[in-house]
Amino acid sequence: MRRVIIAVASAIALLVLLPQPGRAEDRPLSELLSRFFTPENPLILANPTHAAHFVAQEGGAFSETVNLLNRNIAYQLSSFPLGSSSGGFTFNLDPTLGTLSRTTESFGPLFAERALTSGKGKLTVGGSYVRNTFDRFEGRGLDDGSLQLTLTHFDIPGDNHFEGDLIDSDLFLKLDTDTFAVFANYGVTDRLDVGVAVPVQRVKMDAVFALTVLPLATQGDAVPSHFFAGGSLTGQLAESGDASGIGDVVLRGKLGLTSGDWGGVAAAVDVRLPTGDEENLLGTGATQVKGFLILSGGKSKFSPHLNAGYTFTGDSDKLGVLPNELNYAAGFDAALTPRVTFTADVVGRSLLDAQRLVTTDVVYRFRRANEPVGTLPHSVTREEFTSEDGTLNMLLGSVGLKLNPTGRLLISANVLFSLSKNNGLQDDITPVIAIDYNF
Repeated sequence: MRRVIIAVASAIALLVLLPQPGRAEDRPLSELLSRFFTPENPLILANPTHAAHFVAQEGGAFSETVNLLNRNIAYQLSSFPLGSSSGGFTFNLDPTLGTLSRTTESFGPLFAERALTSGKGKLTVGGSYVRNTFDRFEGRGLDDGSLQLTLTHFDIPGDNHFEGDLIDSDLFLKLDTDTFAVFANYGVTDRLDVGVAVPVQRVKMDAVFALTVLPLATQGDAVPSHFFAGGSLTGQLAESGDASGIGDVVLRGKLGLTSGDWGGVAAAVDVRLPTGDEENLLGTGATQVKGFLILSGGKSKFSPHLNAGYTFTGDSDKLGVLPNELNYAAGFDAALTPRVTFTADVVGRSLLDAQRLVTTDVVYRFRRANEPVGTLPHSVTREEFTSEDGTLNMLLGSVGLKLNPTGRLLISANVLFSLSKNNGLQDDITPVIAIDYNF
């Protein structure tokens, strides 16, 4: 069995070290949405006598929404919880026997930390796989057209009345991510563990813009100005792309501070390095340092745990200023049998001074062909998106099992579910599987 595990770990390490493919096109994934409807790439309709150019207003709702969506993809993918740094088996030296013995009956939590360390000289290696299919962004469905944006006519000198027409652009977005993380943890002493986690990630986006001409100013004109092929007032644009590669690597350390039959206290640090390609939304381009305290129960079959900490985040050349955050987790692990542990956690993050997507009313003014030049007798008010700074609270629930089929091999099956459905980028149900082996 040990030879099999070593072979699997070696193959995983080789996979991580090999160069990872990026996008087939030259355009990075971060520009898949933002390149649409710019002055350089306007929407041109079908009227052969009037090349109607429609664009998103610079710095307006469209760019705000796309930029915030890109930030959330990169930030939440790169900072997604990778699981506990220490393996399910923990040991200490029995001075009377001179041998190592297990220090707890359960195999510990999966998305939180316990104060127990692995034990001097103990090495745990493994991997985990997380599949995200995102459902909502700031409470709006990604795949139902709830992200509705407005395009305006390109300005043409002469105060032409037809510039008052608008186009609805409803975004239908399918956004999936796959994260495969390889990790290793080593007990330097009985109280100090160090580790590393290397994620290999893939982001896939399929976007459809459903477009509808709103003939506010040209309604009633003898000759229509704005239409799609076949004279229709509706049309669509579609684009898809994906990117893959190594994400932001995490370096870890945990120091046991005190312990007893009642449980223990430890301090830990996670450092996320900007190794992921932020242009392709595989990383933030910023260094993150997370320090936190761990309190957990003793060596019985039932062990509660509590984590609390703070993450300092640097600035990113691509994404700009990123928020610091408060981190917390609480839950328990319980040994159902000597080979099966049940885990349950609530994992929370409060992103401080984060940019949030909110709505505001925007007034669009227009005139019709038979009205004098310079008059603006008509207006329409539309709900548009903008951004404001605020705290973004994200809460996940987690339940799962850790199975020990043989030796020191552990297989984990877990489900994450959103408890804060209207905040940030959300996936209702996230399956997670993991495997690790202790040497």
